[in-house]
Amino acid sequence: MINPNEITQCLNLARALDLITSSRTVGGVLYVYNSAGHAKSWDSFMAEYPLERLQAMVKKRT
Repeated sequence: MINPNEITQCLNLARALDLITSSRTVGGVLYVYNSAGHAKSWDSFMAEYPLERLQAMVKKRT
């Protein structure tokens, strides 16, 4: 299970990579939104972009 600090780190990295623009909780489920306004559940987003992948993507940009 991912801890709150890792969630914050993932959200910040995803925003820095322009993968998401916002997030919110609806009915106890965290959703992230892309620039087109499309929502994806946090679990679905994390399956596609785990913390390690986000960190590697940031390193490639620098």
